[in-house]
Amino acid sequence: MSKILKVTPNDDYTLLMEFEHGNKIIFNMREFIKTIPFSSLEDLSRFKDVTVEEKAICWPEPVPGEKSIMPLRLTVDNILFAIRD
Repeated sequence: MSKILKVTPNDDYTLLMEFEHGNKIIFNMREFIKTIPFSSLEDLSRFKDVTVEEKAICWPEPVPGEKSIMPLRLTVDNILFAIRD
């Protein structure tokens, strides 16, 4: 599994993801945002607050200081599974 080096969020709810070994993809998050767990990302400023872990991307809790039931996090495996079609 590749390590994520950089993620650049775009105004159209896509992410430019750069991986080790020079691979890049544009990942469309629009379908994810239509789901309940990711619906808070419809707020563009929140969507753009994405951070990178070694093999995942994540967003902060919807309400600062409060833990949500499901953290907003996608692993490389989640992303590759979503784009395989």
